[in-house]
Amino acid sequence: MNDRLSNIRINQTGYSDALPVHLAVLSEGLLTLSKDGGLPCFPVEIVAPEADESSGDKVTIVNFGVLPEGEYSAQCGEEYARHITVKKNPWKDVTNALIKGLYYQRCGCELKPEHAGRFVHPACHTAPASEWENKSVKKLVTGGWHDAGDYGKYVGPGAVTVAHLLYTYILCPKGCSDELNIPESGNGVPDILNEARFELEWILKMQREDGAFYHKLTKDHFAPFIMPQEDHDPEYLMPVSHCATAAACACLALAYRVYRKFDTEFADIMLNAALRASKWLDENPDFIPFVNPEGVRTGMYGDRSDKDEKFWAACELFAATDSKEYLKKAEDLYSGELRITSYGWAEVSGLGAMCCLFVLREKAGDILYKGLKERFIDECNNIRTLSENSGYGTALSPKGYGWGSILPIMSNAMSMIMYEMLTGDTSMRENALMQWNYALGLNALDMCFVTGFGERSVMNPHHRPSGSDGIDDPVPGLISGGPNKGFQYPQTKEKLGDSVPPAKSYLDELPSADTNEVAIYWNSPAIFVGAFFNSIS
Repeated sequence: MNDRLSNIRINQTGYSDALPVHLAVLSEGLLTLSKDGGLPCFPVEIVAPEADESSGDKVTIVNFGVLPEGEYSAQCGEEYARHITVKKNPWKDVTNALIKGLYYQRCGCELKPEHAGRFVHPACHTAPASEWENKSVKKLVTGGWHDAGDYGKYVGPGAVTVAHLLYTYILCPKGCSDELNIPESGNGVPDILNEARFELEWILKMQREDGAFYHKLTKDHFAPFIMPQEDHDPEYLMPVSHCATAAACACLALAYRVYRKFDTEFADIMLNAALRASKWLDENPDFIPFVNPEGVRTGMYGDRSDKDEKFWAACELFAATDSKEYLKKAEDLYSGELRITSYGWAEVSGLGAMCCLFVLREKAGDILYKGLKERFIDECNNIRTLSENSGYGTALSPKGYGWGSILPIMSNAMSMIMYEMLTGDTSMRENALMQWNYALGLNALDMCFVTGFGERSVMNPHHRPSGSDGIDDPVPGLISGGPNKGFQYPQTKEKLGDSVPPAKSYLDELPSADTNEVAIYWNSPAIFVGAFFNSIS
């Protein structure tokens, strides 16, 4: 990795010849751009850069507009020039890598060299799991994706990740339908759906006979930094939860609609599972928050309410069945408290909103289409203001840099993209593009957060296979959670200190789970954003 921070920050994976080229400049003077080693052109005098509250930097965003395809050098002052590539479809490789990054998270199967290259390992976690509450009950629950840097598997986050992939395919099919060299490639189904199916089949195994879904499948502790096939401690099906059951219900109803043209039998299995989950929720209406049982120290993914998951499930079930009972449920659950531009595991209301705005449309009625659409547009305008108030164009407030700050940034990009899809107004496109640029290097750290890409890329993610396989490079196609001012780990605070600004509160170090972990549900919103820009570049 290039350890020198430049005074010019760029999208390190390149720029599209169909979209504006933005640079961030951290010094005063004459900024020049030279094409193919020719004479300097496009001169811009940088005067009095503005202070960026999140980073503490004085920075100027320069928009060169749409540039012809070619190789460019950008220079300001005496520092070394920054190389820039402008071409057609510059983000095809990184978007495909983000999708295939999920393949490298597969559990219960061998990763073979013909698909995984150097990053191979034998099948892992193939033993039956025991119910935590009744350890005499054992069940084979293989498959699915390792959730993050650890080897746990969690229904709610998995359902959200799959939903991101399916809505990416629904709304941006042109930008995400390449073959990815995974075992299922060439079977007549787009590989983004092949990969999502690997997780869906595991989610189905997590359903109990009464329709409820186990919250997670983990050990009672996190594994040490070993390869997955070396992790032989017992796995447990942790107690069922309302949030996991509702999220799985929603995801499976959505998946039913997507997969029925490829495999009607599989689609029908998913819809039946969703209906059984919905029945359990009706019969067990009193929300009980999930908490780790005594003695369990793996990720809790607890939640204070299941209202957002139930709202999402009702929307997807109405879209799947056309039964007005689900529309009424969705209307009854909808309120101003639901955060309709949030798409993460803890707040899934935005996924319900996506169903209303892009699948149901007018069929959702005045409340869930007309009214929700107006509110969604207002929220998008607030997000654009966040971007415009940031020195780097990042749609996040200084207080927003918490664990996995990449999620709200990519989620806000999703919202601004959907604003364009919904209204035909392209005025937020550049703001959305700045979030994509942020992920790929145009940020206060001069860091591309996707492993395997960029001049200055994440090299030491908190990811057990990357830290245990004996290969210098990390597993490719994984996006880091990024800066986190929360300092959940004392050692992070000790190394960085209170004076480090939020957007620079980051360590590219293996132990730093709080700033440098990876997660499937961080890859997936980035996939949506990349697929959109692929489709127009």
